[in-house]
Amino acid sequence: MIGIQHINKIREYCNYVEEHLLNVEKAWVILQAACKDMNVISDDYLFWNIDAMIRAHDVSKMSAEEFIQYQRYFYPFGEKDANGFDSAWQHHLEGNPHHWQAWTKLAETFPNDQACHCVCMVCDWMAMGMKFNDTAEQYYEKNCDKIELPEWAVNFIGEIFVRLRNV
Repeated sequence: MIGIQHINKIREYCNYVEEHLLNVEKAWVILQAACKDMNVISDDYLFWNIDAMIRAHDVSKMSAEEFIQYQRYFYPFGEKDANGFDSAWQHHLEGNPHHWQAWTKLAETFPNDQACHCVCMVCDWMAMGMKFNDTAEQYYEKNCDKIELPEWAVNFIGEIFVRLRNV
């Protein structure tokens, strides 16, 4: 039945999103242990701000602007919908500052907010690494020529990567 086949593709996409969200939570726990001496963990404001961001990670993927478009691109029943994905990806970037394309352009009122977004970005990379069998550091090294980070952020994630190597 065509309807059942389409439902199965939607279910596959939901399973992928659920796995990613669970991996982001796992990554956050690992990062907390590895970076316990860093300010983003020891400072209560920063820690709880990051924790809230992690709990809300990628919630926009369930929105009308993203859900079906992502599913039709990554788990299509028929042809991929590249045009729908492009608009969904733009919506995702605008609403999810854990992506460097978003947080590096934000005019924050609190300077450490960007550090919080940076930690969430690393957790996102770690979660993707759990799925695709690499590390956040390996992802960054493969893509650093395309990732536009300020110098402080390159140094900051470098500190995180060093600590993650030791867990």
